[in-house]
Amino acid sequence: MLRSERCGIAAVFAALLAFPFEVPAQTMYKLVDRAGKVSYSDKVPKNFDGQVTPIETDPANVQPAPLPAAKGAPKGTDEPKADMNAKRRAQRERLQAAIDAAHERLDKAKAALASGVDPKEDEYQTIQQKYDGSAKAGPRSNCMKQTGVDGKTLWICPTIVPGEAYRDRIAALEAEVAAAEAELTRAQNEYRRNVD
Repeated sequence: MLRSERCGIAAVFAALLAFPFEVPAQTMYKLVDRAGKVSYSDKVPKNFDGQVTPIETDPANVQPAPLPAAKGAPKGTDEPKADMNAKRRAQRERLQAAIDAAHERLDKAKAALASGVDPKEDEYQTIQQKYDGSAKAGPRSNCMKQTGVDGKTLWICPTIVPGEAYRDRIAALEAEVAAAEAELTRAQNEYRRNVD
């Protein structure tokens, strides 16, 4: 290709770039049939028996349609990913706090049970223990020898043992430990369901 031909082609391209192309306006038609149904078309159908209104459109003024909202987000909202992460983090912290509180409750319940093993003064009761009376002496110094209704000799020995109040208190402490263990299991399961 000669140098003069190259210069000529370059001049043609430069001229084309200097004058931008114009996109012609388009005509759309609003169609209203006899039943009042409205439709739009770029052509009027043959034998259309209704009202036809031409609408001129300028491509330069056509705005692009808005992008649809993210899937799963409520209509009209565009929740940023950062907000979702913040919600997940807050939920994880709330669930972990529930686990920590359940651990603390269980630790307190176990400590209360361990420290409550010894009976309190008002939790004792006196009972009479009976032993075979054939021995020359009773098992303890406070025993008394008696004859039973059947004529047999018995050693009756009074003794003090933890009573019903003690057993009720220990049962309540054990129930609190069991409830705390159940609460901890629930909190751990909830965490696994929603975080893992």
